[in-house]
Amino acid sequence: MTLVCDCFLYSTEQEIIEDLKNIIFKIKKSGDDFGPGQTSIPAFTATLSKNFTPPLNKIIKFDSVKTNVGGHYSSSTGIFTPPRDGLYMISATIRSTNAKFLHCELRVNDAVKEKLFGTNQSTGTANAVLKLRRGDRVFIQKDFRSGESMIGRDWSMFSGYFIA
Repeated sequence: MTLVCDCFLYSTEQEIIEDLKNIIFKIKKSGDDFGPGQTSIPAFTATLSKNFTPPLNKIIKFDSVKTNVGGHYSSSTGIFTPPRDGLYMISATIRSTNAKFLHCELRVNDAVKEKLFGTNQSTGTANAVLKLRRGDRVFIQKDFRSGESMIGRDWSMFSGYFIA
């Protein structure tokens, strides 16, 4: 499709338009399988519904699923499994309970990618652009420190989406 315009575009605007056109073209052309009956971009957001003390070195199961396009996040395991190779934006926020520390980790296949820390009802947040492969396991895990608790009620969350 050719756009004709009498207006002047700066080179950065032209680059943005070209990038967007290339992304749309690649998505339409790829025909990649996003999952059963899914043709849209995989994305999820899940929150923690209630306060709790996560077990040491265990995956945190964000149980209140707000968005799960493609169904690639499992609230029963707490794991996001990318349906295709590519760049993904992964985010998490944890909130500690009153007068407590809270240490967690963003992990991919058991490798720590980011760390999250909160204390005295403050939040710890991680935002990471990660190159993931189809079938990777992406999750938030409590570290080895004991006696730490999380605030739920939608204050702690885990989300992600496919970029390119």
